[in-house]
Amino acid sequence: MVKTIEPQAFDVELESRSGSFVVAFIKRNEKFADQVRALGDVSQAYADHVRCYLYDVDYLDTAMQRFMVNGTPTFLFFANGREVDRLIGESDKDTLDEFVSTNINA
Repeated sequence: MVKTIEPQAFDVELESRSGSFVVAFIKRNEKFADQVRALGDVSQAYADHVRCYLYDVDYLDTAMQRFMVNGTPTFLFFANGREVDRLIGESDKDTLDEFVSTNINA
C-alpha cells in the first residue's frame, strides 16, 4: 500500500536516514490512477526493502521546486536520507520494478 506523505513527515523520513524509500510526484490527471497503481504494485513487491510514498498533491508545487522536479510523474529513490536516483515520466509496473531493484542492489 502506498501512503501519502506530507512535507513534515517527509522531512522526518529524510532525517531518520533509515533504509530506502521511493517518493512519487504525480499530479492528478487522466494517468494518475495508473501511476499510483503501478507504484502500489512495486510497493507490495518490495515491502520488506523499500517504503513507497505519494507526495501529497496539496503541497506538490512547493516540493517540486525544493527537489528540482520539472514535471510529473517523477519518482525519487532515497537511501540513507539522500536522493540516489530519479525516474522521470510515465512508468508502468515493470519500469518501476527495474528502477527500484537496480537501486536496492546498487
